[in-house]
Amino acid sequence: MAEEGAKAISVADALAIAKGQLEGITVRIIGEVSELSNKPGYAAVYFTLKDQKEKASLPCLVWMNRFKAAGVDFKVGSLLDVTGRFSLYAPKGRMNFDVFALSLAGEGDIRLRIAALAKKLEAEGLMRPEAKRPLPALPSRIGVVTSPRGAAVYDVLRTLRRRYPLAEILVAGVPVEGVDAPQHLMAGLEAVSAAGAEVILLVRGGGSFEDLMPFNDEGFARHIASMAVPVVTGIGHEPDTSIADMVADLRASTPTAAAEAVAPALQDLEASLQSAGRRLGFAESRILSGCQRQLLSYRTYPLFTDPLSLFRDDAQELDDLSTRLESAVPRSFDQAEERIGAARMRLLKKGPQLVQPGLARASQLRARLEVLGKGAVDPFREQAAVAAAKLESLSPLSVLSRGYAAAFDGAGRVISSVDQLEAGDELEVRFKDGIADCSVKQIKEQEL
Repeated sequence: MAEEGAKAISVADALAIAKGQLEGITVRIIGEVSELSNKPGYAAVYFTLKDQKEKASLPCLVWMNRFKAAGVDFKVGSLLDVTGRFSLYAPKGRMNFDVFALSLAGEGDIRLRIAALAKKLEAEGLMRPEAKRPLPALPSRIGVVTSPRGAAVYDVLRTLRRRYPLAEILVAGVPVEGVDAPQHLMAGLEAVSAAGAEVILLVRGGGSFEDLMPFNDEGFARHIASMAVPVVTGIGHEPDTSIADMVADLRASTPTAAAEAVAPALQDLEASLQSAGRRLGFAESRILSGCQRQLLSYRTYPLFTDPLSLFRDDAQELDDLSTRLESAVPRSFDQAEERIGAARMRLLKKGPQLVQPGLARASQLRARLEVLGKGAVDPFREQAAVAAAKLESLSPLSVLSRGYAAAFDGAGRVISSVDQLEAGDELEVRFKDGIADCSVKQIKEQEL
């Protein structure tokens, strides 16, 4: 603790004091490499050592001459045994561990666990090519699951807007780091899937190996593999491939590349449509040309050049049959006439023999009928004479013949009483030798 009243110093002086104190400490450290930057032209190799149990990390550097002298080819996940001292880079106020010597201490625990999980999931078939779902060629809805505050979401939206503005974008903003990140990522996948996404982009920007650990979670990997829609990953950590990348339907190196993988460029679509139009036009022209050639060939068919040729054979056959019929009918008539003449001659010869017995039999029957007829008719003649006498006596004509007359009205009914008459009625009075038309002038009733 600074003494009261002590003189204040500058930041540079304070850092110089710290630098002098730190650089006097030399230690040996074992840790797992979580980040590595070894770019051509750099004077040093930069990496980060992580102590997983203590959840601490230390930025380190080893100068290129020392790195080459050590001959150690390490990578992210390697467990290193390093010796060096702390140093302070005053312009940035950044502390580093300056490595003097390094050697491999064995594979890192994180890397080993991830490798074991990858082998396990691969053995279960979650990474088989045939298990990968095909991406829709022209998706109408694209889901994006990522951090709402990272640069990845803006890169993806900008790329989709530029390449494929026809699609509706469904964004689920979730945490992508931390212990609970896998659960949030799974909830985001389900949310955009339920909203109708046809393909889902699972993206995030770059980060340390430790920051990407949620994408190596076994439960999250299984959830990706079980999704009903294809999942495309774009995790900006090129040196490593996460478990999520392995089980996804397509892995892209960056969020932008992931967006480009699911969104066809408008220029490409236009070119594809133009190409399809040209092929369609060519195919139609070829079909029409074929049809035209076929129609021209039809014109040469006898059906169109000489329609009568279709009936020529039938007409000849009909003429032949007509000729045969004309010659056959008279001959048939002559034969029939000959048969009729022969039958007539036979009938004339046998006629009397056939008719005489019939005539004799008819005479006998006639004689018997006359005898029987007389006996049957006589009784009826007597009855008829009696009936005729009775009718004669009852006939009004016989009454008229004795000097009487009969009166009839206009309907022909007999007038039997003056009650049937009125003055002015027209009557017919019948006598034995004629009829007189009369009119009633006066009615006189007579007491009986």
